[in-house]
Amino acid sequence: MSLGGNVIAAPLPSNETERLEALRRYNILDTPPEESFDRITALAARLFDVPIAIVSLVDEFRAWFKSCYGFDSREISRESTICSFAILSDYVLVIPDTRNDSRVACMPSVASEPGLRFYAGAPLIDRDGYNLGTLCILDTKPRDALSADQQRTLTDLAAIVVDELELRLAARKIAQMDAALIEVTKGVSQATGEAFFYSLVQHLTKALGVDYAFIGELIATDEDKVNTLAVCAHNQIIDNIEYSLLNTPCKQVIKQGKLCCYPQGIIAEFPDNHLLAQMEVESYIATPLLDSTGCVVGLLGVMHRKPLENMQLAESLLTIFATRATAELERKRAEEERAQLLVREQAARQQAETANRMKDEFLAMLSHELRSPLNPILGWSRILLTRKVNEATTVRAIEAIERNANLQAELIEDLLDVSRMIRGKLSLQISPVNLIPIVEAAIDTVHLAAEAKSIRLETILDPSIGAIAGDSKRLQQIVWNLVSNAIKFTPVGGKVEIRLEHSEQATEEPGNWGKTPMPNSYAQLRVIDTGKGISADFLPFVFECFRQADSTSTRSHGGLGLGLAIVRHLVELHGGIIYVDSPGEGQGATFTVKLPLIAVRKKATNSDPLAPQFVNKVITDNLPMLAGLHLLVVDDAEDVRDLLAVALESYGARVTAVASASAALEALELVHPDVLLSDIGMPNEDGYTLIRKIRAMPPEGGGQIPAIAITAYARSEDCTHTLSLGFQKHIAKPVDPAKLASAIANLVLESVAEPNASEASLTNHIGLL
Repeated sequence: MSLGGNVIAAPLPSNETERLEALRRYNILDTPPEESFDRITALAARLFDVPIAIVSLVDEFRAWFKSCYGFDSREISRESTICSFAILSDYVLVIPDTRNDSRVACMPSVASEPGLRFYAGAPLIDRDGYNLGTLCILDTKPRDALSADQQRTLTDLAAIVVDELELRLAARKIAQMDAALIEVTKGVSQATGEAFFYSLVQHLTKALGVDYAFIGELIATDEDKVNTLAVCAHNQIIDNIEYSLLNTPCKQVIKQGKLCCYPQGIIAEFPDNHLLAQMEVESYIATPLLDSTGCVVGLLGVMHRKPLENMQLAESLLTIFATRATAELERKRAEEERAQLLVREQAARQQAETANRMKDEFLAMLSHELRSPLNPILGWSRILLTRKVNEATTVRAIEAIERNANLQAELIEDLLDVSRMIRGKLSLQISPVNLIPIVEAAIDTVHLAAEAKSIRLETILDPSIGAIAGDSKRLQQIVWNLVSNAIKFTPVGGKVEIRLEHSEQATEEPGNWGKTPMPNSYAQLRVIDTGKGISADFLPFVFECFRQADSTSTRSHGGLGLGLAIVRHLVELHGGIIYVDSPGEGQGATFTVKLPLIAVRKKATNSDPLAPQFVNKVITDNLPMLAGLHLLVVDDAEDVRDLLAVALESYGARVTAVASASAALEALELVHPDVLLSDIGMPNEDGYTLIRKIRAMPPEGGGQIPAIAITAYARSEDCTHTLSLGFQKHIAKPVDPAKLASAIANLVLESVAEPNASEASLTNHIGLL
């Protein structure tokens, strides 16, 4: 048979790229001979009685021989090896006479030296199914085809070759793991805290040969954000960042609480992540940091700009050091918490020391202020007892005794008022009150003191001002305190202006101490002086008990520093607010009091019948009527209960007022009210507990009663929390009676307009429209 002709090249396997990657993972090519493989080829030669046995690994352009028995060359070109045909299938390839096989007859090793005539090759198939090469036996003379048993034997020997490759790979991985573990452990062993985080990411990038390593801490206040504790990029520590978990693989780690791995193509998986694209990341692997309770507190991960070569090593290192990183993170948090506790403890100690100092100063001041009136009282009394004074002197003495006795009575009354304030026992006698006579009476009381200092009193009183619900005696106390203070701190020849006016719109005046939002219909009292003014440092403390801008023994003005604190409390009991502003020392001050007016109800009309389309209308044009409604008011402050009861009864409602959550539950069962109005901050059981208990009750027991929270907790998150627990409305104190009545009416209308509201409910409340 002629051996002339061209060599026929074997076709490439369909998975050639993946097959070559698998081959190179074993890192076996061009390594020295190893006895374990040589024993297999020698055994094969003996078993099959052939002169040549080879472990042949088919690379991209060559066949490289890991073990050669009876053959001197270590490699030949891929087109010159019969193994290039053998790797095309998973079965043993047997060629009894190569010169009779057109595929291989023209190969140099067949056509010339060594003149191979017989070939049998069993494929080397790894655990992933890739054909890496063959264990082949060869002879220089033709032979019979292998029997089925012989083919099985050759296949078994080929499997042993693959086992050796796997053992070798596993040993190499273990060695790499040990080396990497030693390197990272050695690098971080002496580090703690921030230094540990930096050291860990640096050594991870080095040990794994990756471009990036990072440690992130989940932000406690925002679980959709992570704050990095350490980031290493290209072997350099870079600045920490805060980033959102949206459209990131980190979110999977955090949400699933387990290791997340992307060996390649990470950008394709998260196309909207601009940070990954900017860093040109190709592969990603990260593991969660779990605290002692099993909660995710952060993550530890690495990224690479190429596919990760040793994913198992990366997984092992991250898993091992995640535990240590978590311990350091918990230690960091504990240190931060201790530091915060220390700051709070120091602040509390400072506050206690300040309170003690203020108490000592106040007691000294109290002793001085109480003793000062006693001196003229006792002195003049003793002079009068001598009966050696004329009539003019006697009158002068009695006037002095009366004046100082009144002064001491005022001081004692201030102390008693503060005591009542602290115990919540400062009570009001509520009735409709016209403010103009109140202001005029207070001015009459102090005009002599103003004349004594040549201070000009100017009054501008709006005669159309409406009435408020209040205690006339306490209101006069408010006005008298403010005006007398203005006179006290205004120098000779100065001016004090008193303005009383009506306004329909609250004004925003940021920066004024004590200012909070007000209803849009109120009486505004302003006391403006040209006195010594108030420093910016003292403005926040103007309305605090026992606080004075000058509490030294050389102060020029007496008093206990209680007046303004009492004024604020009285104003707030009336549902109003007080605030002060001053340009600074020597530039005067302006005190502003705002009190809600009693709304004048317009006569309701019944010209239009109740129609379904008007049930949900919010009442704004006409003031609501509450006739026929039974309201349950819950507040631990007696004065607030009284104020709300008087105000709501003026709108025609029947009011049951109780002081606690437990009393409210009893009243709910006994009187079956239509609407609940409850404070939030109450002793024993607060308003939150009350509404939870009510909403757990059956509808027939009052479980669906419309409910309004009336509270000083006025933040947006307070409102959200209140509504989430079962209140339908949240109204912040101070309360405008007109707005409160409107809110009640609208809430009732909304409740009876529900799809399951009965016809009787609509009929009962038809008067509200």
